[in-house]
Amino acid sequence: MASEKMIPAIHNWCDRWCERCVFIERCAVGIAELRRWQRDQPMTDEEVWQEVSDNFKEALRMLDEMIREAGLDPEEIANQPEPEPDPDIEKLEEEIREQGRRYYKSVDAFFKNNKAFFEEKGVEIQRKSDMEMPIDFDELNSLQEAIEIILHYAAFVSVKALRAISGMDNMHDTETWGDPPHQNDANGSAKITIITIERSLGAWEILRKQWPEKADDILDMLVQLSRLRKRIEQLFPDWQKFIRPGFDTEPPQVRRFEMN
Repeated sequence: MASEKMIPAIHNWCDRWCERCVFIERCAVGIAELRRWQRDQPMTDEEVWQEVSDNFKEALRMLDEMIREAGLDPEEIANQPEPEPDPDIEKLEEEIREQGRRYYKSVDAFFKNNKAFFEEKGVEIQRKSDMEMPIDFDELNSLQEAIEIILHYAAFVSVKALRAISGMDNMHDTETWGDPPHQNDANGSAKITIITIERSLGAWEILRKQWPEKADDILDMLVQLSRLRKRIEQLFPDWQKFIRPGFDTEPPQVRRFEMN
Protein backbone atom coordinates (compact mmCIF):
# COMPACT_ATOMS: atom_id res chain seq x y z
CA MET A 1 0.00 0.00 0.00
CA ALA A 2 1.37 3.39 -0.98
CA SER A 3 2.12 5.57 2.01
CA GLU A 4 0.47 8.60 0.39
CA LYS A 5 -2.90 6.84 0.70
CA MET A 6 -2.72 6.80 4.48
CA ILE A 7 -4.88 9.32 6.36
CA PRO A 8 -3.01 10.53 9.46
CA ALA A 9 -4.95 10.57 12.76
CA ILE A 10 -8.18 9.33 11.16
CA HIS A 11 -8.68 6.82 14.00
CA ASN A 12 -8.79 9.55 16.63
CA TRP A 13 -12.33 10.60 15.69
CA CYS A 14 -13.89 7.42 14.31
CA ASP A 15 -16.48 5.09 15.84
CA ARG A 16 -14.03 2.17 16.33
CA TRP A 17 -16.02 -0.09 13.99
CA CYS A 18 -13.24 -1.23 11.67
CA GLU A 19 -15.36 -3.98 10.10
CA ARG A 20 -17.64 -1.34 8.58
CA CYS A 21 -15.11 1.38 7.81
CA VAL A 22 -14.45 2.33 4.18
CA PHE A 23 -11.08 3.74 5.21
CA ILE A 24 -9.77 0.62 6.95
CA GLU A 25 -6.91 0.23 4.44
CA ARG A 26 -5.87 3.87 4.87
CA CYS A 27 -5.77 3.85 8.68
CA ALA A 28 -2.88 2.60 10.83
CA VAL A 29 -5.26 1.02 13.33
CA GLY A 30 -7.40 -0.45 10.56
CA ILE A 31 -4.43 -2.08 8.85
CA ALA A 32 -3.40 -3.65 12.15
CA GLU A 33 -6.94 -5.03 12.51
CA LEU A 34 -6.87 -6.45 8.97
CA ARG A 35 -3.63 -8.25 9.72
CA ARG A 36 -5.12 -9.66 12.91
CA TRP A 37 -8.23 -10.95 11.10
CA GLN A 38 -6.16 -12.61 8.38
CA ARG A 39 -4.13 -14.70 10.83
CA ASP A 40 -4.82 -18.43 10.72
CA GLN A 41 -3.74 -18.87 14.33
CA PRO A 42 -4.56 -16.63 17.32
CA MET A 43 -1.79 -14.37 18.53
CA THR A 44 0.34 -15.49 21.46
CA ASP A 45 0.51 -13.27 24.56
CA GLU A 46 4.02 -12.22 23.57
CA GLU A 47 2.85 -11.21 20.08
CA VAL A 48 -0.10 -9.27 21.51
CA TRP A 49 2.11 -7.22 23.83
CA GLN A 50 4.66 -6.68 21.06
CA GLU A 51 1.93 -5.32 18.78
CA VAL A 52 0.72 -3.02 21.56
CA SER A 53 4.28 -1.80 22.09
CA ASP A 54 4.82 -1.21 18.36
CA ASN A 55 1.55 0.72 18.04
CA PHE A 56 2.44 2.83 21.09
CA LYS A 57 5.83 3.70 19.60
CA GLU A 58 4.24 4.53 16.26
CA ALA A 59 1.69 6.80 17.99
CA LEU A 60 4.48 8.65 19.78
CA ARG A 61 6.43 9.01 16.53
CA MET A 62 3.40 10.40 14.67
CA LEU A 63 2.61 12.78 17.52
CA ASP A 64 6.20 14.04 17.58
CA GLU A 65 6.10 14.53 13.81
CA MET A 66 2.82 16.45 13.93
CA ILE A 67 4.13 18.71 16.72
CA ARG A 68 7.27 19.53 14.74
CA GLU A 69 5.24 20.24 11.60
CA ALA A 70 3.29 22.77 13.65
CA GLY A 71 6.58 24.54 14.43
CA LEU A 72 6.65 23.50 18.10
CA ASP A 73 9.34 21.84 20.20
CA PRO A 74 8.18 18.43 21.56
CA GLU A 75 10.65 18.55 24.47
CA GLU A 76 9.46 22.00 25.52
CA ILE A 77 5.85 20.83 25.47
CA ALA A 78 6.71 17.68 27.45
CA ASN A 79 8.42 19.76 30.16
CA GLN A 80 5.50 22.12 30.65
CA PRO A 81 3.83 21.72 34.07
CA GLU A 82 0.45 19.99 34.16
CA PRO A 83 -2.41 22.49 34.64
CA GLU A 84 -4.54 22.27 37.75
CA PRO A 85 -7.86 20.52 37.00
CA ASP A 86 -10.83 22.84 36.60
CA PRO A 87 -13.43 21.94 39.26
CA ASP A 88 -16.24 22.78 36.81
CA ILE A 89 -14.84 20.36 34.25
CA GLU A 90 -14.48 17.69 36.92
CA LYS A 91 -18.15 18.20 37.75
CA LEU A 92 -19.08 17.91 34.07
CA GLU A 93 -17.04 14.73 33.74
CA GLU A 94 -18.91 13.17 36.64
CA GLU A 95 -22.25 14.25 35.16
CA ILE A 96 -21.44 12.74 31.76
CA ARG A 97 -19.93 9.64 33.34
CA GLU A 98 -23.11 9.06 35.35
CA GLN A 99 -25.35 9.54 32.30
CA GLY A 100 -23.18 7.18 30.25
CA ARG A 101 -23.09 4.61 33.05
CA ARG A 102 -26.85 4.70 33.40
CA TYR A 103 -27.40 4.29 29.65
CA TYR A 104 -24.98 1.36 29.40
CA LYS A 105 -26.64 -0.39 32.35
CA SER A 106 -30.08 0.26 30.83
CA VAL A 107 -29.02 -1.30 27.51
CA ASP A 108 -27.53 -4.31 29.29
CA ALA A 109 -30.66 -4.77 31.39
CA PHE A 110 -32.96 -4.41 28.36
CA PHE A 111 -31.33 -7.28 26.48
CA LYS A 112 -30.95 -9.49 29.56
CA ASN A 113 -34.50 -8.96 30.79
CA ASN A 114 -35.98 -9.61 27.36
CA LYS A 115 -34.05 -12.79 26.57
CA ALA A 116 -37.23 -14.88 26.63
CA PHE A 117 -38.95 -12.36 24.34
CA PHE A 118 -36.12 -12.58 21.80
CA GLU A 119 -36.17 -16.38 21.91
CA GLU A 120 -39.92 -16.32 21.33
CA LYS A 121 -39.44 -14.08 18.29
CA GLY A 122 -36.80 -16.49 16.97
CA VAL A 123 -39.15 -19.43 17.37
CA GLU A 124 -41.88 -17.48 15.60
CA ILE A 125 -39.61 -16.84 12.60
CA GLN A 126 -38.52 -20.48 12.50
CA ARG A 127 -42.16 -21.59 12.61
CA LYS A 128 -43.00 -19.36 9.66
CA SER A 129 -40.03 -20.78 7.76
CA ASP A 130 -41.07 -24.36 8.51
CA MET A 131 -44.61 -23.64 7.34
CA GLU A 132 -43.26 -21.83 4.25
CA MET A 133 -45.05 -18.66 5.29
CA PRO A 134 -43.78 -15.30 3.97
CA ILE A 135 -41.01 -13.67 6.01
CA ASP A 136 -40.06 -10.02 5.63
CA PHE A 137 -36.28 -10.46 5.44
CA ASP A 138 -35.70 -6.74 4.88
CA GLU A 139 -37.46 -6.04 8.16
CA LEU A 140 -35.55 -8.84 9.88
CA ASN A 141 -32.19 -7.61 8.60
CA SER A 142 -33.06 -4.06 9.65
CA LEU A 143 -33.84 -5.32 13.14
CA GLN A 144 -30.58 -7.28 13.41
CA GLU A 145 -28.64 -4.27 12.15
CA ALA A 146 -30.29 -2.01 14.73
CA ILE A 147 -29.38 -4.38 17.56
CA GLU A 148 -25.75 -4.50 16.41
CA ILE A 149 -25.59 -0.70 16.33
CA ILE A 150 -27.07 -0.35 19.82
CA LEU A 151 -24.70 -2.89 21.34
CA HIS A 152 -21.62 -1.52 19.60
CA TYR A 153 -22.23 2.05 20.79
CA ALA A 154 -23.62 1.27 24.25
CA ALA A 155 -20.35 2.10 26.05
CA PHE A 156 -18.70 4.07 23.27
CA VAL A 157 -20.87 7.18 23.58
CA SER A 158 -19.86 7.91 27.17
CA VAL A 159 -16.18 7.13 26.54
CA LYS A 160 -15.98 9.66 23.72
CA ALA A 161 -18.10 12.18 25.60
CA LEU A 162 -15.67 12.02 28.51
CA ARG A 163 -12.74 12.51 26.15
CA ALA A 164 -14.46 15.62 24.79
CA ILE A 165 -15.02 16.99 28.30
CA SER A 166 -11.42 16.32 29.34
CA GLY A 167 -10.22 18.35 26.36
CA MET A 168 -12.18 21.47 27.26
CA ASP A 169 -9.23 22.94 29.19
CA ASN A 170 -7.20 23.58 26.05
CA MET A 171 -9.81 23.53 23.28
CA HIS A 172 -9.20 27.25 22.62
CA ASP A 173 -5.41 26.97 22.79
CA THR A 174 -4.28 28.00 19.29
CA GLU A 175 -0.66 27.19 20.16
CA THR A 176 -1.66 23.55 20.54
CA TRP A 177 -4.34 23.22 17.87
CA GLY A 178 -3.54 26.09 15.53
CA ASP A 179 -6.09 27.90 13.44
CA PRO A 180 -9.09 27.59 13.09
CA PRO A 181 -9.61 27.20 16.86
CA HIS A 182 -12.64 24.91 16.50
CA GLN A 183 -10.40 22.23 14.92
CA ASN A 184 -9.45 20.66 18.24
CA ASP A 185 -9.75 17.23 19.83
CA ALA A 186 -12.59 18.27 22.14
CA ASN A 187 -14.85 19.27 19.24
CA GLY A 188 -13.76 16.20 17.27
CA SER A 189 -14.64 13.89 20.16
CA ALA A 190 -17.93 15.73 20.68
CA LYS A 191 -18.74 15.27 16.98
CA ILE A 192 -18.24 11.50 16.93
CA THR A 193 -20.16 11.29 20.22
CA ILE A 194 -23.16 13.03 18.69
CA ILE A 195 -22.89 10.97 15.49
CA THR A 196 -22.99 7.71 17.44
CA ILE A 197 -25.83 8.98 19.65
CA GLU A 198 -27.87 9.82 16.54
CA ARG A 199 -27.17 6.38 15.06
CA SER A 200 -28.23 4.78 18.34
CA LEU A 201 -31.42 6.84 18.43
CA GLY A 202 -32.24 5.68 14.91
CA ALA A 203 -31.57 2.06 15.85
CA TRP A 204 -33.82 2.22 18.93
CA GLU A 205 -36.57 3.75 16.81
CA ILE A 206 -36.41 0.72 14.49
CA LEU A 207 -36.85 -1.55 17.52
CA ARG A 208 -39.74 0.56 18.80
CA LYS A 209 -41.59 0.27 15.49
CA GLN A 210 -41.08 -3.49 15.19
CA TRP A 211 -41.65 -4.25 18.89
CA PRO A 212 -44.52 -1.96 19.98
CA GLU A 213 -45.00 -4.10 23.11
CA LYS A 214 -41.58 -2.85 24.29
CA ALA A 215 -42.29 0.81 23.54
CA ASP A 216 -42.15 1.99 27.17
CA ASP A 217 -38.70 0.52 27.80
CA ILE A 218 -37.39 1.80 24.49
CA LEU A 219 -38.79 5.26 25.14
CA ASP A 220 -36.60 5.47 28.26
CA MET A 221 -33.53 4.76 26.09
CA LEU A 222 -34.56 7.46 23.63
CA VAL A 223 -34.99 9.97 26.45
CA GLN A 224 -31.58 9.16 27.98
CA LEU A 225 -29.77 9.51 24.66
CA SER A 226 -31.63 12.69 23.72
CA ARG A 227 -30.67 14.33 27.02
CA LEU A 228 -27.02 13.37 26.58
CA ARG A 229 -27.00 14.66 23.02
CA LYS A 230 -28.52 17.97 24.08
CA ARG A 231 -25.92 18.36 26.85
CA ILE A 232 -23.01 17.71 24.50
CA GLU A 233 -24.40 20.20 21.98
CA GLN A 234 -24.67 22.83 24.72
CA LEU A 235 -21.06 22.27 25.79
CA PHE A 236 -19.64 22.13 22.27
CA PRO A 237 -21.60 24.53 20.04
CA ASP A 238 -18.90 24.31 17.33
CA TRP A 239 -18.87 20.51 17.08
CA GLN A 240 -20.26 20.56 13.54
CA LYS A 241 -17.38 22.76 12.35
CA PHE A 242 -14.78 20.12 13.17
CA ILE A 243 -13.45 18.40 10.05
CA ARG A 244 -12.65 14.72 10.60
CA PRO A 245 -9.77 13.48 8.42
CA GLY A 246 -11.09 11.17 5.74
CA PHE A 247 -14.71 11.06 6.88
CA ASP A 248 -15.31 14.76 6.17
CA THR A 249 -12.64 15.32 3.52
CA GLU A 250 -13.18 12.41 1.11
CA PRO A 251 -16.11 11.77 -1.25
CA PRO A 252 -18.79 9.41 0.12
CA GLN A 253 -17.74 5.79 -0.32
CA VAL A 254 -19.46 2.44 0.04
CA ARG A 255 -17.77 -0.86 0.67
CA ARG A 256 -18.90 -4.30 1.76
CA PHE A 257 -16.60 -6.44 3.86
CA GLU A 258 -16.28 -10.19 3.90
CA MET A 259 -14.91 -11.48 7.19
CA ASN A 260 -12.59 -14.49 6.91
